[in-house]
Amino acid sequence: MRVSALRSAGAAGLAATALLAVTTPAGAATTGPGDGSAYGASATVSLLPGVLGAPGLTVDTGRLASSSTGGPTSASVVDAPLKGLVTAKAITSSAKHDSTSGEVAATAAIVDAALPVLAPLAGRTPTARVISARCAGTADGVTGSSELAGLDLGRLGSLPVGTGPNRELGVPGVVRVIVNEQVRHADGSLTVNALHIKLLGGAVTGALGNGDVVLASATCGKATTPRGETSTPTPAPTQAPPAGAASGGGQVRVIPVGAPQTGDGSLATDR
Repeated sequence: MRVSALRSAGAAGLAATALLAVTTPAGAATTGPGDGSAYGASATVSLLPGVLGAPGLTVDTGRLASSSTGGPTSASVVDAPLKGLVTAKAITSSAKHDSTSGEVAATAAIVDAALPVLAPLAGRTPTARVISARCAGTADGVTGSSELAGLDLGRLGSLPVGTGPNRELGVPGVVRVIVNEQVRHADGSLTVNALHIKLLGGAVTGALGNGDVVLASATCGKATTPRGETSTPTPAPTQAPPAGAASGGGQVRVIPVGAPQTGDGSLATDR
């Protein structure tokens, strides 16, 4: 994990540091048939002085609890603090390719998460009991979905129980919070990010900085047949649909704050 203090001597230093925070789109790497990967969390950001009480920080955590079909096929991290940006009791992921059916599956989950980085805008520290993403590549195509249990974003807004992919909340010019982000790649693979926070580094009062925080990400390639051939996928666009579009299913399951647990240990929700 790399953490370095920003020089606060003038706008030139801040601008130079902001360039370090430019990242490639999550899940942009080529994913072939039968391939899958997942990770629990990542952060690559440059915070402005005063955010989280810091003099200014550049943070690059890498991908925490990362797994892939090529191994390791599962990973976990407990009590993970992402340098004060995000905290979590547990982060897990898994990715598997079934050589018999040819199907691919990948999942990532975060339990008991808090997002101090958004507290200045949300009015309090946003929290969630569970943040998870999953995807699957089958003979019918590649699909994905997310689940958010007990998500509380404060003043940033709330989500209905059922909502489609790429739903956005936030403050224009300051921060974008993308829920159930789904990105279709040119190779036919799909990346699902349960929560993607984009710090826009705007000049307006309350700007936080530049960069990206991704929570629960899963990427699946096309399925293969038992002979290793590519199955016929459902045609899909090669880029993410516009914000708020509910293209191709993949709903996010939003379980309200305070929803009781059911007898089997799962969380109840309105339907």
